[in-house]
Amino acid sequence: MGLTNSILAGFQSKGYRLTASRKAIVRIFLNSKAPLSAVELNSRLKKIDVIVNKTTVYREIDFLKSQKVIRELPFGDGKKRYEKWPDNHHHHLVCISCDSIECIELTGCLEKEEKKIMKENNFKTIKHSLEFQGLCAKCQ
Repeated sequence: MGLTNSILAGFQSKGYRLTASRKAIVRIFLNSKAPLSAVELNSRLKKIDVIVNKTTVYREIDFLKSQKVIRELPFGDGKKRYEKWPDNHHHHLVCISCDSIECIELTGCLEKEEKKIMKENNFKTIKHSLEFQGLCAKCQ
């Protein structure tokens, strides 16, 4: 059983409805390589002939957040974007021209630096995020 089917089966076992839009939205988030805004999500739904109103898109986003299937990413630009709940810790490259976002993983050097900062400042980290903002190859 794939991850999408496992998530949907979990919803069904909790008594949640499995509408066509909910199934499509789960599949889109699980297959997306980059975070999506509600507008981008709606655009992808239209491409696969799943027509839903804006309210439904936002309601499904809230539902999936509450079920820890997706998470909201604050990039500080006022736009809300969402990605599947990560199974690994990663960071993002954010293009300030075209708003494209790419997920990246960093090696252990950052982890050592984080531990050093926490020790020197007597600070306990609960979570952190790191985004590199600049211009993608297409916009340079």
